[in-house]
Amino acid sequence: MVAKTINSGSKGNGYALISEEDVLLLECGVPAKDMLKTIDYQTSKVVGCLLSHEHGDHAKYIKQYMQYGVKVYGSDEVQSNIELIYGEKIEGIKRMNRKKLGSFSVIPFRVPHGETDCDGWLIDSPEGKLLFITDAEYCPYDFSKMNINYGLIECNYSMDNISFEHDEVKNRRVVQTHMEVQTCKRLIQSINSESLRSIGLIHLSAENGNPQRFRDEMRSQVDADVDIWISEKGIQKEFKLEPF
Repeated sequence: MVAKTINSGSKGNGYALISEEDVLLLECGVPAKDMLKTIDYQTSKVVGCLLSHEHGDHAKYIKQYMQYGVKVYGSDEVQSNIELIYGEKIEGIKRMNRKKLGSFSVIPFRVPHGETDCDGWLIDSPEGKLLFITDAEYCPYDFSKMNINYGLIECNYSMDNISFEHDEVKNRRVVQTHMEVQTCKRLIQSINSESLRSIGLIHLSAENGNPQRFRDEMRSQVDADVDIWISEKGIQKEFKLEPF
């Protein structure tokens, strides 16, 4: 299975998990033309697109995706918000319930993102379990016994880089709605096991992030053979359990 980053960050978010049989999209925050190019225009293989929440950098292009026949899924709470804000009817899934999408199965779970309904996703793929968490102050669940194989996990900012004197309102909102590097470290440390293969750090802040430092700090939390990488536009990673 290949994980491709269409884009990651405040200007738009989109990812694709591509197996031999199916394509599972994550987020609708990039134009459909970019999504189509990333998946080599194989829309017939797309089994769905998972949505974390309604903010524009994650959901702006829902209508375009649906026009290409892509079914968009969110938790029941996110479904209601999408219909209210965008006027589009997506498929709702009850939180903590499993939904089968082709060769994937997915479970949405709530994550704290200020007052906004937001979800992470636990994804069972043909090549193992993937944990997807974005726009979350922290992860409220314990995945340490889940034998996670891969992660796409937000590492947005460092408190060292934030100046409340410069833009207090904006930066306090960031602190209350996004994952700080130390919080991300604790989460990654908790899921580190013999099963863990690869972690992509997503949604880094252009202003308050430090990609090289963040990657180095995460590497200190995992075994030496775990691949830690920064999710940037156009990057792709092969996810496979064997050989390892």
